[in-house]
Amino acid sequence: MAISYVDSSELDEYLMMPDCPECGSEDVVRTETYQDGEWVIKQYLCNKCGHVWTERTKA
Repeated sequence: MAISYVDSSELDEYLMMPDCPECGSEDVVRTETYQDGEWVIKQYLCNKCGHVWTERTKA
């Protein structure tokens, strides 16, 4: 049985990843992050169903 090391920032990133709003899959990746004025825009892609969506939060 192999054990690999995951640092805390990688674990935090994984745990904060949203589930797909279309199919509920956890197989989601963030494809882009950028700042637009006072907003942080994050774009996500579901690897299961192909759904793409964005979320914005205050910077």
